[in-house]
Amino acid sequence: MISNRHEAFRYTFSPPLPCEFNLALESDLDRVSHFGNAEIHNISPHGLMFSTELNIPQNRDMVRVRVKFTLEEMDFLVSGHFRWKETHIGEFLYGVLLDNDVEVEQKIINQLKILSKKKHNML
Repeated sequence: MISNRHEAFRYTFSPPLPCEFNLALESDLDRVSHFGNAEIHNISPHGLMFSTELNIPQNRDMVRVRVKFTLEEMDFLVSGHFRWKETHIGEFLYGVLLDNDVEVEQKIINQLKILSKKKHNML
């Protein structure tokens, strides 16, 4: 199990943030699955952890995952690869290493700062 939990900036959602995801094989990115429902538990500019009831086969670098979510009023569609999987009662947790460019990373950071300030009544 590969994890990057020592990253300096990671935001944990409580309750988890609803999202949608879909999958594609790296060998055929034009064929994608329908979007499924999930919840993001934590996020950083370089990765996220989400849970779903779906048991996704782990072929790490062969499967690309795209995750769609909204932070404050900004919509995101990010993509990456699975890094790890854990089984929990009735659901599966997945760690995703994101392929974000610097601009998307900064947008995520800015939205999380706004969210954090609102959570702590600083806005």
